[in-house]
Amino acid sequence: MMEIFVPILSLSAITFILGLAILWASKKFHVNRDPLIDTLTAMLPGVNCGACGYPGCAQFAENMVKKRDPSKICPVGGSELSYELGRLLGIKLDEAKPVVCVALCNGSGKTTKFLAEYKGIRDCWAAMQILPSLKQCGYGCVGLGSCVSACKYGALKIKDGLIVVDDQRCIGCGLCIVKCPQGVLKMTEKREKKFLVACRSEDKGAATRKYCSNGCIACGLCVKACKYGAVKVENFCAVIDDAKCVSCGDCVAACRMVKCIHLTEYDIKPVPVKPEEKTPGCPSCPVNCAGPAGHEPGPPPGKAG
Repeated sequence: MMEIFVPILSLSAITFILGLAILWASKKFHVNRDPLIDTLTAMLPGVNCGACGYPGCAQFAENMVKKRDPSKICPVGGSELSYELGRLLGIKLDEAKPVVCVALCNGSGKTTKFLAEYKGIRDCWAAMQILPSLKQCGYGCVGLGSCVSACKYGALKIKDGLIVVDDQRCIGCGLCIVKCPQGVLKMTEKREKKFLVACRSEDKGAATRKYCSNGCIACGLCVKACKYGAVKVENFCAVIDDAKCVSCGDCVAACRMVKCIHLTEYDIKPVPVKPEEKTPGCPSCPVNCAGPAGHEPGPPPGKAG
């Protein structure tokens, strides 16, 4: 019997001693945590999107408590959250202006020409390992939805080979931006009225007109029409300076390419949006999708032009 009890007693003694050592270490090296960190973390949206420059909301809250930096804001939470955070921290935070994702491309399968019909993995980066672009325009949306799979809120979808943004679901986190290999997506201030040049082609106007009926041809009519100097042409493409734009609409009226410059009207009041569930293996679709893994919702983007 002793042969059994001795090992049991020995292991029990070792376990007890190790337990005491762990207890001593936890007391000795304990770091006091400011309860304000947990308070701020609970107030934040909890989406861990990284738009603030930190990996998650908890890290943002900890940094704010330690450094009290007024320039660090939560773009997703908006001005009301900034005010509440500043009140608890005893500082005035910079105003958090609402932002939204926009697409600098309006070349759908109906308005632009394709180089080839792609039947591989529904991912822009994968397709560009084969061709620099599936469309004759080397600057436009590839249309395979790498950005869609990155969006946790169902704010993006592919329609006829072109990315479409649902501004009511977009929280401005910016996760989609880094997923776009073409740089088609960008964040912009969310105003009640927003004029946007939905093109980023750097080809000359004659070349652009051949492959896309919605592309900017750098004619300069919009520049001449703007009385406020808000429009200019850079690298054969019109650009609008938001700081100077007063949303008069003269540029749209002057534009030869009817859908190159367009007006978007936003509801700037914050709308609570919850993350959308995704179907495993099919990130471009909502939950319970019945299609094959990785497929694109709707018809294929287009064929060779």
